[in-house]
Amino acid sequence: MAAVGKGDVEAPPPATCPYDVSQEQLLAMNEAKDTAGLKGIGGAPGLAKKLHSDLHKGLDPNAQGLASIEAHAEAYGVNKFAEVPPKSFLMLVWGNLQDPVIIILILAALVSTVLGAAIAEQRKHGEWIEGVAIWVAIVIVVSVSAGNDYQKDRQFRKLNAQKDVIMVKVVRGGHTELVENTQLVVGDVYLLDMGDKVVADGICFDSQGLVIDEASLTGESDPIKKNPDDDCWVRSGTQVTEGSGKLLVVAVGENSEWGKTMALVGEAGDDETPLQVKLTWVASTVGKVGFGVAICCFAALLIKWCVVNKGFPVKKINQNGPIQFFLYSVTIIVVAVPEGLPLAVTISLAYSMKKMMKDNNFVRVLAACETMGGATAICSDKTGTLTENRMTVVEGWFAGKSYDHCPEPSELPAAVCDELKLNCALNSKAFVLENGPKIDFVGNRTECALLMMLKNWGCDYASVREEYDASVFKVFGFSSAKKMASATIKYVDKFRHYNKGAAEWVLKRCTSMYDGGRIVEMTEVERARLVEVVTSMAKRGLRCICLTYTDYPLVDDSRPADFFEDSDYLDRNLVAMAIVGIKDPVRKEVPEAVRVCQRAGITVRMVTGDNIHTAQHIARECGILTDDAIALEGPDFRKMAAQELLPLLPKLRVLARSSPEDKLTLVSMLKQQGDVVAVTGDGTNDAPALKESDVGLAMGIAGTEVAKEAADIVIMDDNFSSIVKSVLWGRSVFTNIRKFLMFQLTVNFVALVIAFFGAVIDGHEPLNVLQLLWVNLIMDTMGALALATEDPNPELLLMKPYGREENLITRVMWKHILVQGCYQLFWMFFILYGVPKFLTASKFNGRYDIESREKWWLRECNTTLTATNKAQLCSIMNYCGFPYDEPDSISINSPSCALYPLWRNATIATFVPSDARTAMCDYAAAKLGAGGECDLYKAWSSAEKKMKDDYTAHTDDEYRPALSVLFNTFIFCQVFNEINARRINDEYTIFVGLLTNPIFVGVIAITIVFQVMIINVPFINSKFFKVQPLTWQEWLITVAIGFCAIPLSLITRFVTKVLPENCLRGTRVHAATGRTLSGKPVGGRTVSGGARTASGARTVSGSRAMSGSPGNARGAKAAS
Repeated sequence: MAAVGKGDVEAPPPATCPYDVSQEQLLAMNEAKDTAGLKGIGGAPGLAKKLHSDLHKGLDPNAQGLASIEAHAEAYGVNKFAEVPPKSFLMLVWGNLQDPVIIILILAALVSTVLGAAIAEQRKHGEWIEGVAIWVAIVIVVSVSAGNDYQKDRQFRKLNAQKDVIMVKVVRGGHTELVENTQLVVGDVYLLDMGDKVVADGICFDSQGLVIDEASLTGESDPIKKNPDDDCWVRSGTQVTEGSGKLLVVAVGENSEWGKTMALVGEAGDDETPLQVKLTWVASTVGKVGFGVAICCFAALLIKWCVVNKGFPVKKINQNGPIQFFLYSVTIIVVAVPEGLPLAVTISLAYSMKKMMKDNNFVRVLAACETMGGATAICSDKTGTLTENRMTVVEGWFAGKSYDHCPEPSELPAAVCDELKLNCALNSKAFVLENGPKIDFVGNRTECALLMMLKNWGCDYASVREEYDASVFKVFGFSSAKKMASATIKYVDKFRHYNKGAAEWVLKRCTSMYDGGRIVEMTEVERARLVEVVTSMAKRGLRCICLTYTDYPLVDDSRPADFFEDSDYLDRNLVAMAIVGIKDPVRKEVPEAVRVCQRAGITVRMVTGDNIHTAQHIARECGILTDDAIALEGPDFRKMAAQELLPLLPKLRVLARSSPEDKLTLVSMLKQQGDVVAVTGDGTNDAPALKESDVGLAMGIAGTEVAKEAADIVIMDDNFSSIVKSVLWGRSVFTNIRKFLMFQLTVNFVALVIAFFGAVIDGHEPLNVLQLLWVNLIMDTMGALALATEDPNPELLLMKPYGREENLITRVMWKHILVQGCYQLFWMFFILYGVPKFLTASKFNGRYDIESREKWWLRECNTTLTATNKAQLCSIMNYCGFPYDEPDSISINSPSCALYPLWRNATIATFVPSDARTAMCDYAAAKLGAGGECDLYKAWSSAEKKMKDDYTAHTDDEYRPALSVLFNTFIFCQVFNEINARRINDEYTIFVGLLTNPIFVGVIAITIVFQVMIINVPFINSKFFKVQPLTWQEWLITVAIGFCAIPLSLITRFVTKVLPENCLRGTRVHAATGRTLSGKPVGGRTVSGGARTASGARTVSGSRAMSGSPGNARGAKAAS
C-alpha cells in the first residue's frame, strides 16, 4: 500500500461489486472497445448472463435481489449527469456589485460617509446620513436585481432540465416499454430506431442496417455501420441515421463516454438573443447620453460652488460640495443607463417560456420566442399537426374486391388474411400501449392503424412478433425518399419479403396481384384500375397504403453479395394483397387556427409526403387551399427552375409527395424572398429544413430525437393550434419589450432634462441622489417586471408580422414618448420655478416663498452672530453692501453704514472704498492698502462665512416644499404613464386586462405604498430623501397631475387617428383588412391578394383577393 503522508486520509476501498463483472472491468472494456475481451466472456449473451439480464426478455421489472433494476442502478450508477450547482443568492449579489457604475457609487458613498462622520462640523450637521442612505439604496437595488436574477435562473433551470428528458424504448420482462432516459440502467436491452439519440453506451447485438452518426463525439463526418461482428460499440451522445438495432447497455450517466466528455466541457453560457443584442445597443446609446449630461451637471455645479466659495475650500467638499456633485452625477448615470432593457428581455423570455409550456410549446432556443412573433410563413406537416394522428382503416381494396368498410377476416381469403397479419405485425416498429381503456400509440401512426386493424381482427401482433422473432432476417424502416418500409423473413425454404408503402409508388413495383384466393398477373389495365381506386380514396382525404410481398430463394448464386443490404433490390416483382384507406380526421380547432394565422398576415403552407389528392382534400378542409391557390407535387417541384418557381411561390399552398430536400428548398427560397419562415418537422431527414428555417418546430409526439435536437421549439401535442399560440407569445415578447422601452425612455428623457437644467440654471438638484435611485428602481427593475410579464393580447394577431428588419422604436412610440415627456417637463419646470415665484399669496402661508438673501440677512443677522461687535458687523453687511451686492456709492456713503463715520474724517479719502478689506482697515492708514488685515475685517470674514453657510441651509429648507411636490408629481406621472405604456399602437384599450395581471397591479401597488412611506414617515423623509410631508391638497394635486397623463394619452391617440394618414408612418397595419388601427386603408399597399414577385415588387395574384392567403401582403409594415 502506498505511504500516506502527514495530514492525508486514506481513501476507503471501493465497494465490492455483487455481479460477476465489476464496473471497472465494464468501463475499461467499453473505453478500449475491447471486442476480444467481450468475446472472452461469451460475447453479448455471456455479458448479459453476468449482469443477470436476458437479450430476449431484458431485465425483469418485478425481480428482486441482483436481478432487480434498483440493484443494477446501485452497482453501476444512474443515467444522470452531475448538475452545475446554481449560483447562490449571495453570489448573484456579488456579481451585481461588480457593475462599474455601482462600484463608483459605492466609493462616492464611502467617502461621503467617512468625511461626514470624521469631521466634527459635518458630523454636527448630520452630513453622514446621506452616505448611509445611499448605502441602504445600493443594498436595495443590488438585492432586488439579484433576486430577479435568482428567480430567472431557477425558471431557466426548470425549463432546461426538460430538454434532457427523452422517452426511450426498452425491453423489460419480455415487453417493449417506454421509459425516461434517466431510468436506463446497465443490463437494459435498449431499442434504437432511425432518428433516435443514443443516451447510453451499449453493445449492439442485433442490427438491422444500424448506422450511427458519431460526429458529435469523435468529429468523424461519415456515419458508421454497427453490427455484432465488425463494430458493436455504440456511444451515448450519437444519433441513429439509418436502420434499427438492439443494445445491451454497459455504461450510463457520468461513466459513459458522453458523460466523461460533458464533465470536461462543463456548461456553456446562454447566447444573447437578437432582441437582447438590439437592446444592449440601445442601452449603451442612452447611457452615453446620460454620461454626457452627468459631466455637464458636475461641471456646472462645481463651477458655481467654486465661484460662491471664491476658490476650492477643501474643508467644504462634503457640505453640498464636490462629493455631493459627484454622487449626483454618478446617480444620473445610474438612472440614464437603462440596464433594465436586457433584464426586461430576459424576464419576458423566462416568463413566456414558462407560460408557453402550458400551451404545449417547449422552447429549446431562447431566440425562437421572439423570432416566432415575426413569422410571415409557416410550412406545416399534415399528419398529426393538421390532423388528429388517430388513424383508422375505414375502407380499401382487398384481394381483388373493394370494400366501403374495413372487412372482417371472414370476408377475406384465409391465405390473404394470414399474409396481411404477418405484413402488418412484422413489417413494423410501432407498438400499442394499453392501460385499461386508454390506448397510447408509439411509433409511426400509419403502422399503429394497421396494428389496430389486426387487434380488431382478433390477432395479437406482439405474439406474432415473438413467434417470428428468430426468423426476421432484415428490417428496412420507412424511407421518406422511397415512401416504403419492408421486412425480410427467413423461412426453411425461402425468403419472404413483405413490403408496404404509398400505394401509387408501390403499385409501380407490382407485377402480380391477388384476385380472390389466387394470384394473377397485374396487367396495365388492372394497374390503371387500382390507381383509380387509390385516387378515389385520396380525393376523400384517405391515406392509401398498399401491402405486398415477394419471395426469394434461400440460395441464388446470381445475386450480388450485398443483395439483402439494399431494399431497392428486394422491392421488385411484388404481389399486391390489399390497398387500405386510412382516415385521419382534421383536428377540430385547426380551421380556425389557420384563419387566425391568415388574419395575422401569415401564409400557411402544407408540406406533406401524402398523395396530391389527399393533401388537397385536407388542405381545403383546413382552409389552406383556396380556389386561386395552387398545389404542386414534389417531383414537379424539383424539376422546375428557380425562375419558374419564384412567381408561383406566393400562390403555392400545398406541396404533396414532397421529400425533405423539397422542404429545404422551399424554406430557402422563401427566406430569399424576405419571409421569416417557421417549419414543422418530425423525421430525421427534416433536420436540415428545421435548421435552415428561422424557427424550427419539431413534433413532441411523432418527432424523432434528431428532429427535436435540430428544432428551436418542440410542439408537445403536435397540434397546429399550439403553433399559433407560439406566434402570439412571440409577438407578445416583442411588444412587451417595446412597452418597457417606451416607458423607460420617457422617464430617461424627463429625468435627464430636468436634472441638467436644474443644475445648470440655479445649482439646485430637482431630484437628489436618493430620489434618483428610487426612480431608477421603479424604472428599471420594477418597470421591467411589470411590463415584461404582460400576457398576450389577442389584438396582436390582428396585425401584420414584424418581419425581419422591424425597428425597435416606431414613430408612434416616439410620439408618445415626446408627448408624455413634454407634459411631465411642463409640470416639473412649473413646480421648480413657477410655484416659488407665483404662488406667494397669503393663503399659501408663504409655504413656497424663497426668501431673498437681503431679507434673510437683515432679519437673522443679529440672532445668528455672537460676536461682541455684531451690531457693527450686521450694519456693514446689511447697509454697507458687503458682501452680496457690489456697494454703490450712495448706500455705502450713507449714515446708516457703520463705516461711513470712520471715513468721513479720513485723510486719504472722504468716501468709503468699494473693497471690503480697504473699507474696514485703511481708514486710518497713511495710504490705501497699508492697513493690512485688521481685526474688524477678520471678524467680518468669519461672520460672512457663517451667514453664507446658514443661508444656504435655509435656502435648501425653503425649496423643500416645492421639491417635495415635484418629486411626488414625478413619481405619480411614472405610475400612470406605466399604465399608458400597456398599449403602444394608439389603441384605446389601455385598461383591458389590467386587473387580471397580478404582477403589474402588484408593482403599481408597491410603488405607491413605498412612495407614501417616503413622503410621510419621519426621519426617512427628512434625513434620507430630504422631503417633507405634503398637505392633503398637495397630495390631491400631485396625484391628479399624474393621472392626467392617461386622458392626455387617450387624446393623443384620438387626435392621431383623425390626422391625415401620412402623419402616421410607423403604425401597425391590420393584417386581414390592410387598414391601420385608425381604420384607414394604407395607400399604395396591397391587401390580402398581394404577392411578392422575384424582384421584390408587389403584385395582385388574382381578380379578387385570396380569402385564404392574406399572408401574401406580408411585410406591409410602416416605415419606422
